[in-house]
This record gives sequence, structure tokens and C-alpha cells, in this order.
Amino acid sequence: MTDKLKIGQKLIILPFHTEEQFVSSVYDLDTKGIYVPIPFNNNHPLVLGHGEKVRVKYMGKTSTYLFVTEAVGRKVEQDKLPMYILKYPKQEDITRIQMREFARVPVMMDIQFALPPTKNQEPAFQKAYTVDLSGGGLKIALKEPVKAGTTFLLSFTLYIRAKKKQQEFQLLAKTIRCQLVDQEARIYHASLKFLDIRPAQQDLIMAYVFERMVEIKRRQ
Repeated sequence: MTDKLKIGQKLIILPFHTEEQFVSSVYDLDTKGIYVPIPFNNNHPLVLGHGEKVRVKYMGKTSTYLFVTEAVGRKVEQDKLPMYILKYPKQEDITRIQMREFARVPVMMDIQFALPPTKNQEPAFQKAYTVDLSGGGLKIALKEPVKAGTTFLLSFTLYIRAKKKQQEFQLLAKTIRCQLVDQEARIYHASLKFLDIRPAQQDLIMAYVFERMVEIKRRQ
């Protein structure tokens, strides 16, 4: 069961246009939405336009939760900080975050992988498909086994709905393990951990992961 938002709840606001995190709290709740004083990162306020989407993270009694919402208005009261009004999420749109590791979701999509090329050479990409994806790595299905410890250059594309755009990724990843999962078809699953991922790239992947988690939750 999801822990509901309550007045005084601390919020971490994660905009899509930057990797910075902003802090605020729930000032009030009503049918219009969630009232939050303008979030700050140190002395820097977060400026949101009407309809701009953000991710909101909060801590419940036993878990951390995340949802995507948008700014639907502002409220200014005398002698009080200006506030944003954020659209209240539906219960099924609030995602519970795994605390000790990155949330992982099943995702089947095309991906290319290659050994890192030497200088002035193009990578010799091979095609595969993913089995699952997280902010920390992914699992791919292969016809041939690969050795644990092998580093690959990965190339793949994700459609980030909140940003309404295709995002291309080229990341180095290390093979953690590889095992035979279908002896008759000779299919191997290789678990890979991202090595050179930047915070902004990781945030985009996590945004995609949470969108997928919401989709899966709605189908159940």
C-alpha cells in the first residue's frame, strides 16, 4: 500500500532539464493539487512554467515513492513564500522505489553492442535485444556467451515520454555475469553494469524506467 502525501511532507523535486535536486515540502493539499513553496537547491530557486513536468520523490514510513507531475498554477499569499500548485497524481501513477538498488523493469528493445574500438576505428556493432533495464545497467539476450569482466560499448535509444523525444545513448558497460537460459535455442543472458554514465543520462534512463513501471502497474 502506498503511503499518502501529507501536509509537512518533505519533497525532492527533480526537473527534467537539469540533474540538480530541489527541496520543498507539502504546504497544503486540496482538489486543485499539491501546494509547495518554491523549491530551492542551496540558494537557487526552481523556476517552473505552466504545464512543465517534474518528478517528485518523497519518503513514506517504509519506502520511498516517486511520481511524475506538472505545474498547474501558482499561489501567492501575503507575508508567505510564493507556491507552485502541482497536479495531484493518481494512486496508480505513484511508484515505489527499491531502496537498496536501482529499480529494474522488463524491457525488450533492440540494442547494439561492440568491444570498445581503438583510436581512429569505428566500433564493430552487433545486434541484440534487452531483457530488462535499470538506472545502473541492463540485461541482454545473446546467441553466444561472453566472459564476465568483458567491457562493451552499448548503443540504444529510449523514448522519454515526459520530454517527448527520442534519447540516444552510447555507454560503456561491464559484463557482471552470463548464463545459458534456453539450452534448446542456445540463448544466453548477460547482465551488464554501466561504467561511464553521467548523472543526467542516469536520470533520463530512470525516467524511462518509472514510466514503464507505471505502464505495467496499470495493466495489472
